[in-house]
Amino acid sequence: MKNDPVVIKGTKEGISIILDDSLEFDDLQKALYEKLKNSRNFFSGGNVRIQAKNRNLSNEEYEKLQKLFTDFGMNLQEASSPKTMIFPKPNKSRVLLLKKTIRSGQKIAYNGSVVILGDANPGSEIIAAGDILVMGTLRGMAHAGADGDSSAVVTAFRLKPTQLRIAGVIARPPEEREDGPLFPEIARLKNNVIVIEPL
Repeated sequence: MKNDPVVIKGTKEGISIILDDSLEFDDLQKALYEKLKNSRNFFSGGNVRIQAKNRNLSNEEYEKLQKLFTDFGMNLQEASSPKTMIFPKPNKSRVLLLKKTIRSGQKIAYNGSVVILGDANPGSEIIAAGDILVMGTLRGMAHAGADGDSSAVVTAFRLKPTQLRIAGVIARPPEEREDGPLFPEIARLKNNVIVIEPL
């Protein structure tokens, strides 16, 4: 749907949920429920705020959203004007587990480590404050240590990224790696250079 009533955006600071200001609250609530239902593992455990654009939420509406987030294991932050939604500070012990393939055009951003039980297709993006582990083939863009953690690593069963970033260092795989080896590899920073080694 082009004009999505609920937009969920990920940044290196966290997650932002934007609610359309032109729809009835009940329709928004239903759309938000469907999004969270389809992404339950993504948001569980997050301390969050919402962005309601030009909409002024009543106390009753705010309480309904609070219950909805609680049902999905999320904590809605109290705010005099709920305009932004952020996760806590980065923590590598926080792990986002996704049991799916990340398709072209999809972007995953998380303030912790990301584990994907599937592939990351060309055109996909994975951004993590911690490590990135792909239990399949990584063909998209991967950015580990997005908040500056130079100890972060990127690991995949087949490491064939279009672009690789760790902290502030960017690397593109050489052309001869187009097919890549048939064994797991790990990418890490050594002397401010991204080095790829067998796992």
